[in-house]
Amino acid sequence: MPGGGQRAGLAGAAESGVSGSAQRIQQAVELLQGPLGQQLDDPAFRQAAATYDRFLNDGEQPEGITKESLYDFGTRLFAREMQKGVGDKLPDGSTITEKRLVSAYQRGDEVALELDIRAQKPDGTPFNYRAPVTKGRTSKDTDEVLFIPLDAIRDRIRGARYLSQAVEQAGGVANVLAQLQQPSGGA
Repeated sequence: MPGGGQRAGLAGAAESGVSGSAQRIQQAVELLQGPLGQQLDDPAFRQAAATYDRFLNDGEQPEGITKESLYDFGTRLFAREMQKGVGDKLPDGSTITEKRLVSAYQRGDEVALELDIRAQKPDGTPFNYRAPVTKGRTSKDTDEVLFIPLDAIRDRIRGARYLSQAVEQAGGVANVLAQLQQPSGGA
């Protein structure tokens, strides 16, 4: 999740002569063109980001919060990461077709997430199984369960709330992308 990929991207930008500002703009464009950008145009997602931020970060008890609705929001919030492995083959030749968050387990200040994974056998028969998110995002027995710091999840939800508000104020993702892609760099 956070960390390594961003540092590698910034190091690569520095080596290629791309300024830090231009690199950040490019990262923002890629983020908004991906699964999260699609979510940010959905008023229901924006509302959920505000609701779950108030719940997890501010300790409020907004109405309508259930585990199922929280997991549905988490599936949408982590859509980019959850796409990893979709289309991959399992050892029996089956293909992973979809993933969704269905459970979370807290261990101290960390959380392990469990997914419902939909797959299709080589003969076309669909089936589901549950598995925890692993460090390598694989189904290998040697891949360890990933424990995510609770603060990282809280930060991600808070960021989604603020990003949602900014996108809404700008009139949608398309408007933000147009501003970011202006020759002046959106300034």
